[in-house]
Amino acid sequence: LMMQEFVQRLKEMAGEAVNGIHTAIPGQIVAFDPATCLAVVAPSMKYKKPDGSTLPYPNISGVPVYFPQGAGQNASIAYPVKAGDGCLIVVSEQSLDYWMYQRETDSELRFDLTNSIALVGLFTKAGPGVERACAENAIVVTAGSTVLAVTPGGVDITGNLTVKGEITATGDVVGGGSVSLVTHTHAGVHGETSAPS
Repeated sequence: LMMQEFVQRLKEMAGEAVNGIHTAIPGQIVAFDPATCLAVVAPSMKYKKPDGSTLPYPNISGVPVYFPQGAGQNASIAYPVKAGDGCLIVVSEQSLDYWMYQRETDSELRFDLTNSIALVGLFTKAGPGVERACAENAIVVTAGSTVLAVTPGGVDITGNLTVKGEITATGDVVGGGSVSLVTHTHAGVHGETSAPS
């Protein structure tokens, strides 16, 4: 009987230890500060208490938000992060203090929710560009009604285009669906024309 109680207690202790280890949890953005790139996130999970009842996990503050970046942050893809956006909360094995602030920490917390990173973009349903991207084997960028699709056949932009800089084309440029810059003519022009002003 004592051995069974001992084994049972060991199982309970192991269960309690494992329950304190966090790895990755779906969640939602509560607030985001673009100046610091830190968010407050709410885990979309519940904690089960020893009596069997459940409680929601508390909000986690000071969570770094991931954006695809490289070249010393000179090449990046940035998008708005708003309250209610879905995210994957990834829990670091150790404290983030050294990485974030270049200082050692006395924290012995491992896999603790206070050491989380948010990967924004985790939703339970596909967004408007996902179906098109899969159907056309494309990269689709949407911003409201403006859509940029990079497909194997070329680049398609739905919306207005403003270019600050030069446009160089090695092929023809066609405007209005039929006016070619290579073959168009001007009727009724006599003599030499001046450069556009």
